[in-house]
Amino acid sequence: MGKTRLVRVAADEAAARGVAVLWGRCVRFGAVDSPYGPLISALEGWAESADPRELADVLADVPAAGGLLPSLNAYTSSSAIRLLSVVDALVMAIASHRPAVLVIDDVQWADLASRDALSYLIAGFRGQQLSILTTYRDEELGTGDPIHSWLADLRRMPSVTGLRLDRMTWEETEQQLAHLLGDHPHHHLVDDVVLRSDGNPYLSELLLEGVTVGDEELPADLPAELRAALLAAWHRLSAPGREVMRVLAVAGRPTSIDDLREVAATRGIGSDALTNALVEATDSGICVAQGADMCWFRHPLLAEVLYATFVPGEAESVHAAWAKTLESRTATGPDEVQRQGDLALHYEGAHDLESCLEASLRAAGLASGIRARREEAIHLRRAARLWSTVYGPDSAGRADTAGRADEGGRADTAHRADEGDLLERVARANELVGEGEASFAAWSRALELVDERTDPLRASRLRRRWADSAWATGRLSDEAIVEASRAVELSRPYPDSAEYAEALAGLSWRQAWNNDVEPAREHAEEAVLAAERAGSSAALSLAYAARGCADLRNERSDGDTATALRSAWKTGDPDVLWRTLVARRNYLLQRGGVAECVEPATEFLRFALDVGALSSAVFAAGILAKDLLILGRFAETSDVTRQGLALACLPSPSAMVRLSAASLSIRQGSLDVAGMHLQRANELIPALEERLGLVAPPVLAEYLLATGHAEAALDLLSRTLTTHIADPRDADEMLMWGARAAADLAESARDRRDGRSLRTTRAQLDDLVVLRARLSPPPFEVITTEDLIQPAIQALFTAETARCMAKMPTSGAWEDAARRCGAAGLRWEEAVASWRWAQALLAERAPRAVVAVPLRSAHHFAVEVGALPLQQQVETLAGLGKIQLGEPSAPTYDEPAGPFRSLTKREQEVLAHLVANRTYAEIAQSLFISEKTVSVHVSNLLHKTGTTSRREVAALAIRLRQSPTDVD
Repeated sequence: MGKTRLVRVAADEAAARGVAVLWGRCVRFGAVDSPYGPLISALEGWAESADPRELADVLADVPAAGGLLPSLNAYTSSSAIRLLSVVDALVMAIASHRPAVLVIDDVQWADLASRDALSYLIAGFRGQQLSILTTYRDEELGTGDPIHSWLADLRRMPSVTGLRLDRMTWEETEQQLAHLLGDHPHHHLVDDVVLRSDGNPYLSELLLEGVTVGDEELPADLPAELRAALLAAWHRLSAPGREVMRVLAVAGRPTSIDDLREVAATRGIGSDALTNALVEATDSGICVAQGADMCWFRHPLLAEVLYATFVPGEAESVHAAWAKTLESRTATGPDEVQRQGDLALHYEGAHDLESCLEASLRAAGLASGIRARREEAIHLRRAARLWSTVYGPDSAGRADTAGRADEGGRADTAHRADEGDLLERVARANELVGEGEASFAAWSRALELVDERTDPLRASRLRRRWADSAWATGRLSDEAIVEASRAVELSRPYPDSAEYAEALAGLSWRQAWNNDVEPAREHAEEAVLAAERAGSSAALSLAYAARGCADLRNERSDGDTATALRSAWKTGDPDVLWRTLVARRNYLLQRGGVAECVEPATEFLRFALDVGALSSAVFAAGILAKDLLILGRFAETSDVTRQGLALACLPSPSAMVRLSAASLSIRQGSLDVAGMHLQRANELIPALEERLGLVAPPVLAEYLLATGHAEAALDLLSRTLTTHIADPRDADEMLMWGARAAADLAESARDRRDGRSLRTTRAQLDDLVVLRARLSPPPFEVITTEDLIQPAIQALFTAETARCMAKMPTSGAWEDAARRCGAAGLRWEEAVASWRWAQALLAERAPRAVVAVPLRSAHHFAVEVGALPLQQQVETLAGLGKIQLGEPSAPTYDEPAGPFRSLTKREQEVLAHLVANRTYAEIAQSLFISEKTVSVHVSNLLHKTGTTSRREVAALAIRLRQSPTDVD
């Protein structure tokens, strides 16, 4: 309560210090979602007031801004921009010129696209000169409101903090009244205000209308309930003033004064009367100006309260007047989507349902054109809801899906087909944005409408898509095979059809997923033949992908999955592309090709974001983040998880992104953040560790180990390993993590001299190894010699097992693990193994120069990627071993100073090591030369520079800046 005023004061103070303030307000009552509405409003407001030079600089940085901001008059219908990227670029460009504050007021009413954009901006915080302030009213959020989930996600981001404004106490209300009345109020008056406002500062202010500081209580006739309190100031307006405010309430959103004047005229209110009414309402604090020509209620809830003052049927004529006014206007881009959406709202309010449906379809088409997929889905859902009312058997009108009247009328079957077409659009649009339940409902209704006898191909397609949707929303498991088989039988009489090929591919895919390999192969072969006969790119993609997945061990899978992906790109269909990308990735992963998976996944993620396929984009972000983590590319992982976290989506892909974000947070030392990500993932997918495809146990085990719960990690891995044998490589990764957990437990038991715990831990690891050995294929199986990852994971398992069993020496096992991980590109695991290798070498009393090599390698990586825990572990070990970790760098100069002009390249390298305080043994180890050769080079250095000791020549080099001075 009092949130808007609090933020306004803070923003005003910031503006006075030169901070750019971008203020956007969300609208609740009656407004149809318009993509990025409050953000566009905030940016437009900034553009209006910005210094011309600053505006020009920002717009030069963001050439696509014209496609977002109508005031720039640069929008073209052919603009193919991704609005989210433009919003992000504009906000960041503004913040790059000077500190900026972005305010979004009443975010509980924000459109979904704006919430996505806010999530994206917040997830991308990297120390910019930017603050984002959002306000919301929690008392207006009903159970199940989607914003609960959105807020829960935001609270788990490290840069987010919350401030709850509680209702005011008696003392705080007294302070407010003293401020408003100019002096301390009577305590009875304070009692009265507290009783009636319940500590709501806005209601307290309204209740003081007409009250003076000398009054001891509120007037007896003032209401105490919210509705009456909101209406109190309105009731004091003149009759024309009250009517103008009611007309404004029907508008549903801030509106131009010209539009309001036109509608008010239909109610008998002339131009002068309107102006007087607006002045009166503004002076009474009811109405506020928004920009030069817009107006709206100071408190948006008043719009809803005033709308309720219309008796049944009375508002229809006002809606009709608003619709007529909007019909005469034109707009482009997002503004035109909003205009058509508002038209639909007013047509529905005027009970002109056919026009409402037509406007909804136009709005959906326009939203699709600018790739505002969430808005497209919203408008299509409204159209589907109205269809049976407008064009049902008892309706007077007949129309096709574009809204054109059919003079002669059509058969009911034709209308059912038209509705079926619309429902398929609804289902696909909602799938794109991750609205799984809405999509499933549309597929279900479309399936009910189709007649399998007269339209078997449509029935086949719908049954297949319905089964996919049912599975995605957690409704089907084994029954999915039944539905896929039925789709095949329906299309079998049409062997040359794309539907038949796609149904066969779908059946094969599900059989392969269930490890029913032979039928999967047979149906995939048949699917490829049917797809080639059909000549459909989509059918070819799905058929070749199915054959590639039916036997991943067959080398033909390489050509099949590559062909599938090439054909999929021709379709431009995100769903087809995603399925074939997964097939290609599965093939590559079976051969250790993690690095080869990154480029196609990155390309698909860009494509999915550009076309607004948000659900597929989150899936792609999840798998790409996992692959990048494996390769130790932390900065890229952070960028990808940011994109995934910003998008609300189906539970599975959202949980996948959360798992990668948690693992990254663990490795960078943010355990609280990791815990929040895992908590959210478990809310999305209960029993997260059991869900196939997510491979959550390794991440959960990593978190448990990092937080000192190795025993729980080992128990978790032992309990879930059998479940995840569907992909043997996942089970092998879990086996390695089991050995790592057991090694931590064993080390702890040895430190405590707890022999019993040590024996129990070793027995648990033995049981886990035996459990994996009983499953097929054998552990760490390598399909092809090109696979370097499985041998690396096996080497890690061997080294961790040796650590658990305390088999001395263990340095050889860790050296093998580090080298194999390095060869496989597993930079994170290479660094961990290098740290363990140095640890083992130190325990085995190896020379300091030998220990330093792997230790410095691990330290270099940890510093590079910000892996703080590993960095601290390495530095602690270096301190114990008295090892310098700074990496020497060869001197760089254009014109060497006199004493150093004659140095050879090798002598320069030796000089760099001397500056880094390396011993002769360490220099020899690093440069792969003998200590005697090092001594010769040092003698030459001393002779050429006229110095007498290694310390003197190093100091001279530092003074003359012939070698870096920032060595650790």
